[in-house]
Amino acid sequence: MNLLSKNYFTIIIVLLLMCSCKSECNHSEHNNIEQNSKRPSQAITYQEMSSMFKEYDNGQRLVLNDYISKKSKGKDTIATISQFYSLSELKQYISYIERLSKEKEIELTGVRIFTSAYPSDYKIKEYQNRVSFILAPTTNIGVRKNIAYEPLKSGIKQPVSMKSILDKYADETTRSVNRASVFTFNLMAGDNSSALNRGQTNPPY
Repeated sequence: MNLLSKNYFTIIIVLLLMCSCKSECNHSEHNNIEQNSKRPSQAITYQEMSSMFKEYDNGQRLVLNDYISKKSKGKDTIATISQFYSLSELKQYISYIERLSKEKEIELTGVRIFTSAYPSDYKIKEYQNRVSFILAPTTNIGVRKNIAYEPLKSGIKQPVSMKSILDKYADETTRSVNRASVFTFNLMAGDNSSALNRGQTNPPY
């Protein structure tokens, strides 16, 4: 085989390898997209959804409506039945907690959603006494899995649980905040968290 033939042979091998790599990479990328777009195992049927809404409407919602009516002194106010976040808001929040977690070298395992309620003296009048939801980033702390944690207060590879921070805000009648959805404490102005709240509620204010 002469030098020219060797050069052509080398070029052909390189091109084949490049094409093979490109084809393989695209195939892998296609499989990932296909896998991510499959119906999640947590997705439910309409029969399940209907029974769950019925259970809530005939149970917890009646109690909440009565509670809110008493707290609002007879005003025509009913419990929140849903809360809306736009796709861009959710994407921004996920990007935000991913960045914070990466900066602290802490594994972000997911998002925990807590049921909560605004206190009667909440600064935004329209929110007072309304049921709400708080989204918080999670990680593994020791043997505890998927714990709500605060990247803003955490050190490098040293996650701090949100509960440990909330306990510091507990008032004298509540020595320990059992979960991040309990708001019987006095907030300090400017003490930011990485939790998300104040979505658009339904029924409207």
